[in-house]
Amino acid sequence: MADPTAKKLPDLGDQLRPLVQALPPAVQPRLMAHLERAAAHRYQAWAAACPDPEAAEGLRACAAREEEVAARVETVYPPQLDERRHFGEVLPTIAETYRAALAERPIDEQYAIQAAAERRGAALWRSLASSVTDGSARETLGRCAELEELSAEFLESLGPGTPRA
Repeated sequence: MADPTAKKLPDLGDQLRPLVQALPPAVQPRLMAHLERAAAHRYQAWAAACPDPEAAEGLRACAAREEEVAARVETVYPPQLDERRHFGEVLPTIAETYRAALAERPIDEQYAIQAAAERRGAALWRSLASSVTDGSARETLGRCAELEELSAEFLESLGPGTPRA
């Protein structure tokens, strides 16, 4: 049973889903790859501010996984005509949604929000994997899900009492 006194954290998946789904389906995975790279930058910033060398190294590993996910997705989904125009329609709102979700929250809450987003990402890649017919693409997307879960597990391992940035 959930702790009734636990603070409700924003669910970025719920907040971002309508923005992503408003785009043509052909560009959605490439937008997600773009967002993976943005998450890599976030992890690098957290690592740079983290006073615990072990935690900072783990955050850098998360950043590397985000970059790997983006690169893998881009091998499965080729560039689409006008994708940058479509991205431009939603990226400012997505960026503001992330900023608002993390703003003025303690670092352990930021990590919890990001861990939940990583789990949502894993579910997305698994869903896409189940819809592709090419075995190599299915394997690539399955690996993306595994990478997302590794980052979620790391963030969850930091938990409450995480060293302050």
